[in-house]
Amino acid sequence: MADYKKILSFLKLDSIFEDLTEIVETKVELVKIELKEEAAKAATKLISFLFFGIMVFFIIIFLSITLATFLNHWLQSSYLGFALITGFYLLLVIAYKVFKVDSKLETLIESSLNNLQTEEEIAEEETEEVANE
Repeated sequence: MADYKKILSFLKLDSIFEDLTEIVETKVELVKIELKEEAAKAATKLISFLFFGIMVFFIIIFLSITLATFLNHWLQSSYLGFALITGFYLLLVIAYKVFKVDSKLETLIESSLNNLQTEEEIAEEETEEVANE
């Protein structure tokens, strides 16, 4: 190892080698910071999405109970309103499977992610162009 340092020093490459090492270390740190930022953004979006989803779920449940109770009162029955609301949700599940919404949704999500990745690449290129000017 000492011979390696002597050769670099003799050829006056030791400072260049140290600078390159420092640049690489700085780049690694920058990538770590960027990854942390992306992870924080993703976690924030996930938490927001989960909170919103849970709230929508409760709203749908309570509206369904309210509508079923109203239908029970209107139809003068103690169970028919709940049966109608259950039948409606059963029809939604059947329609979901018949029309293969899950595969269409998967295709939509994949195309959205590809567009998002393309937009990020364009933004990075623009940033590099501005930095080079």
